[in-house]
Amino acid sequence: MMRSLLCLILCSIFLAACANQPAPTALPGARPTATPRPLLSLPFGDPATPTATPEPTETLAPSPTPGPVFTEYKVRNGDTLGAISARYNISLEELMKANNLTNPNSLQVGQTLKIPTFVERVGPSEKIVPDSEVVYGPAYKNFDIKAFVEKYPNSYLASYVETVDREQRSGADILQLVAERFSVGPRVLLALLEMEGGWVTSSALSGTQIAFPFGLQDGARENLYRQAAWAANQLNAGYYGKLSGKQGLVEFADGERARLAWEINPGTAAIQNVLAKSTTWDEWQKRVASDGFRATYEKLFGDPFQYQVKPLLPKDLKQPTLRLPLEDGKLWYFTGGPHAGWVDGSPWAAVDLAPADQAGSCWPSQYWVVAATSGVITSAENGRVVQDLDGDGFQGTGWALLYMHIYDEERVNVGQKVKTNDHIGHPSCQGGAAETSHVHFARLYNGQWIAADDPKIPMQLSDWTFSGDSQEYNGAMARKSATRTAENQRLENVNGIIADGGGGE
Repeated sequence: MMRSLLCLILCSIFLAACANQPAPTALPGARPTATPRPLLSLPFGDPATPTATPEPTETLAPSPTPGPVFTEYKVRNGDTLGAISARYNISLEELMKANNLTNPNSLQVGQTLKIPTFVERVGPSEKIVPDSEVVYGPAYKNFDIKAFVEKYPNSYLASYVETVDREQRSGADILQLVAERFSVGPRVLLALLEMEGGWVTSSALSGTQIAFPFGLQDGARENLYRQAAWAANQLNAGYYGKLSGKQGLVEFADGERARLAWEINPGTAAIQNVLAKSTTWDEWQKRVASDGFRATYEKLFGDPFQYQVKPLLPKDLKQPTLRLPLEDGKLWYFTGGPHAGWVDGSPWAAVDLAPADQAGSCWPSQYWVVAATSGVITSAENGRVVQDLDGDGFQGTGWALLYMHIYDEERVNVGQKVKTNDHIGHPSCQGGAAETSHVHFARLYNGQWIAADDPKIPMQLSDWTFSGDSQEYNGAMARKSATRTAENQRLENVNGIIADGGGGE
């Protein structure tokens, strides 16, 4: 008995030491090696996390009373309870008790663990911006980034040019691209850029301000696009983390943490989260105070609450009738359950559907992705197609649909009106690192990503209702008596679908 106990202790110490070694760089949103990889990422690598050690998702305690905040940690290939407990500085016994575990060797890749984290510091409760300023929604319908940047013709931003996706783009174009892709508010991006880098109004900048305009000093994320993409993702992480109740903490550059004040709104949580990542507790308190970010924002745009739109999601919101965005009569496969709509800061808004003719290949499929309903195309770039359903030509009002990994040739064009079943394009791997040709499909409403397994508004396509579980990319789709389960493999009786307009089975 004593010999077994000694072996267990030594193994835990050894594995904990291994856990402190640098982890390899991860593909964007990459899952553990024992499970299928995600099928969407953005150019230039993951703007969210630099290593394979995942950013934990924090869950807010149900009341402001001091106590533990339970951090959710997804088990990866090679993890052990001993290594995880050492990483979070808690005992093995505490970790097992929090998760009702009796066997320390029973971990499974993809399993979600609750990790009790005790944090005494609490951030300020002052609201900084309304929710509608953080999402690229109705508050931005008439906002023109280029026109605003032109107000400061001598600024560094006004003359900036960078190659993104093999195209030369101006600073205003880059911020517009990031706002649309991540669905985040461009006024917030501009205020962050001014606060951290001085780009919006100044021209005499330091080398650090030029290389790291959003304040994150990371050599892998230099220049405007990568910095803006990182900031947008952190805004989303804070916003949707607060909205869902899964994020109750912010983490600072030195690894220290603080609680979010329970009464703040998701928009304020977004600002507090992104500003924490590149600073310390003491400095952060200054940045989130009224003379910090808020003062910079007001210098550029005035009171942020003058633009407020509420509610972003009506209480009685219902999804319009949508069909599977797949060519009828062809065999497709349900290869990805609910997962991030656009990089890991966004909620699990997307599902993946792959054609049968390009298994394991990134060659464009001969199959067609079709319009799930009628609308107008507002974006068609680098594999990304966005369809606006209310017809006003702006993706941030009403319902919008994202079709991702659509090949350039024979793809729809911006401004084109489409009807249900009209061709959108051919599924491919374009637009990000992917294992095989497929379409990544997601929904937004008023600029806010809608989770595919949202309990009130689940994704429903051709009468199939999608659901998820605690592991990203897992899930099911059900219609009448039929159920399909998400699998990276192609198993016709498990995840195969013969596409139709609905009502079958």
